[in-house]
Amino acid sequence: MSNEYEHEPVPQSARRSLFSVAAVWAGFPMVMIGAFVGGQVVSGLGFARGMLVIVLGNLVLAAYVAFLSALAAKEGKTFGLSAKRLFGHSGAKLVSILLSGLVVGWFAVQTGLAGRGVTELTGLPAAPAIIVIGVIFMLMTLAGMRMLKPLSIVSILLFACVAVISMVTNFTHASWGQVIHFQGSSTNMLSLGAGLTMAISSFIDSGTLTADFTRWSKTPRQAVLASLCAFPIGNMIPMLLGGIVAASGTATDGDFSHLLGQWGPLMGSFGALFFVINCSSVAVHGLYNATAGWSALLPLNFRPMTLMLGLIGILLATAGITEWLTNWLALLGIVVPGIGGAIIGWMVSGHSEAAPRRLLLAWLISILCGSCANLWWPGASVALVSIVSALAVSWISLKVGQNAVRWEHA
Repeated sequence: MSNEYEHEPVPQSARRSLFSVAAVWAGFPMVMIGAFVGGQVVSGLGFARGMLVIVLGNLVLAAYVAFLSALAAKEGKTFGLSAKRLFGHSGAKLVSILLSGLVVGWFAVQTGLAGRGVTELTGLPAAPAIIVIGVIFMLMTLAGMRMLKPLSIVSILLFACVAVISMVTNFTHASWGQVIHFQGSSTNMLSLGAGLTMAISSFIDSGTLTADFTRWSKTPRQAVLASLCAFPIGNMIPMLLGGIVAASGTATDGDFSHLLGQWGPLMGSFGALFFVINCSSVAVHGLYNATAGWSALLPLNFRPMTLMLGLIGILLATAGITEWLTNWLALLGIVVPGIGGAIIGWMVSGHSEAAPRRLLLAWLISILCGSCANLWWPGASVALVSIVSALAVSWISLKVGQNAVRWEHA
């Protein structure tokens, strides 16, 4: 039985290859939820502006995750363990409970979506389908990193296959000229800032928890390269494809996998099966994140923690949490980015000692700034405001503190 090192740093002897970590990370965001987000962004902004926002949002997310990944490989700890040093014992509990709770929510969202796919395939009522698929996802998570790599590889290969068939199908009904000149839907209008927040927020929670995966990297450089396979590459591809089919009018919600149904019932069933497998990648990765985080808070090992959190996620899925996806992304954009922003500010300041109060202050100020932007600056990206404000407050407070120490000893 494998050791997931949830209570201690991963030793160098157990670290994994660049390909292994990159495959695990890339398979997480290369999923249909990104296509839904891309479809909404392009529908609300038009093709040209929507695509620009998708690219910019993913570049911001790439830089954010790369910084945190480098730190993760250096320390070899889960995010929850690193947070104890960075935010202090009490602060780490607050941060870890928030992030680990949110990724339980992602597990529930994906389980609910997959349950719908099972209902489409088999005709089972929604609730039993969700419970069955949730139990399967939970059992897969129990295998830990051994399961994440093959699951990610299968998910990526299936995604590529379905994407190619879907795009061929799409352009039998639409032309590139129609796509490029798409101006957006008058009933689903977005500001540039709102679209940017959606692009960033789609994986900001698990991106912040990148240490749970990239702690397995042998060096910080390999951790950064592995994270870049996920952000921008793995995350951006489904968003771009979802935006294309939304602009084409062939799948206004961005769900290009449904285009396979035009090739007959057999291919339609394959598309539904793909959707379920694709959801499993997000669900299992999310539950792994949640378990790693809660294991740093509670005296439970990886497997009993997985079972407990999996059952909670299944209950949330059957309760209909999937319907709250848009509001979910808005919440993530305000509350989560400042956590990573504060850590990045600490890293770039060159501060060698932990400064829990200053990092917590930076995070709280970022929530305030993001909330104010949400209320009074409707064109702004609250996610970007949160990252930048946390980074700035963290960096300035740490630099001022360092200078004060120098002056005292001068």
